[in-house]
Amino acid sequence: MAFLVLLVMLLRAFVLESAPVADEIVYLPGLAKQPSFKQYSGYLNVSDNKHLFYWFVESQSSPKKDPVVLWLNGGPGCSSLDGLLNEHGPFLIQQDGKSLQYNPYSWNLIANMLYLESPAGVGFSYSDDQIYKTNDTEVSFNNYLALKEFFHLFPEYSKNDFYVTGESYGGIYVPTLAERVMTDSSIQLKGIAVGNGLGSWELNGNSVVYFAYYHGVIGSKLWGDLQKFCCAKGTCNFYKNKDQDCQNKVGEVIAAVWNSGLNAYNIYADCAGGVPERLKTSALIHHTANLTQVVSVGTLHLI
Repeated sequence: MAFLVLLVMLLRAFVLESAPVADEIVYLPGLAKQPSFKQYSGYLNVSDNKHLFYWFVESQSSPKKDPVVLWLNGGPGCSSLDGLLNEHGPFLIQQDGKSLQYNPYSWNLIANMLYLESPAGVGFSYSDDQIYKTNDTEVSFNNYLALKEFFHLFPEYSKNDFYVTGESYGGIYVPTLAERVMTDSSIQLKGIAVGNGLGSWELNGNSVVYFAYYHGVIGSKLWGDLQKFCCAKGTCNFYKNKDQDCQNKVGEVIAAVWNSGLNAYNIYADCAGGVPERLKTSALIHHTANLTQVVSVGTLHLI
């Protein structure tokens, strides 16, 4: 009898700490030295036909006690591996595109980081039926199902504090997911965080123009034209303004911000990989063709 009790206790301990062995990354190319912390990657099955790719890196501090932090890049359509390998993950891709260096400011210094590629169709995430049309409601529900599957695969983390974080279109992803998680007492949600988040297409579209002017991307003449054509009765509207002259001038702003060779996410930094040759020799006025189309499809593009 005592043997059976001991066996049950051992089995229970195994079940409660049963990270999927098949998903563990035991060797990562490009690193001079393999990490001391554990990491896993694989798929979280969120429905009968959708599979979201994840990469989970344990905390370098105290993984059993440190919080679990979900990271979602924006887009919509941007891979969260950008956050892992280019922003705040434990290793960063170098200029040669092959080697990795450890990031001294990695978030996993103090947190267990879960990077999720969402929705299906982004990065390695896929759908069996190859139907990728979706909406924010479906995305939030599938992200919630992915979390449930994650904690099922990693039950040892189910009691840790949990945070939802993201950037850009994460301004939509993060709160819509958090709203679902708040109703689930099995997930220990403690907070959310969003960097440069999108909350409103209109506010975003208008802010791009002010950003360009106050950072010296556009000059006083174009700014004056914008005031003339887009600011009726003292109120400026650069977003879907029906005035054709306004659309044309806003198109020039978009060309200056997105198509002139600037790093739009950090205008004081160089673009990764350098500036394309075609942009080095092109004046901004050469980017004014098809401005109506630029305004309609490019004005509010986020990554």
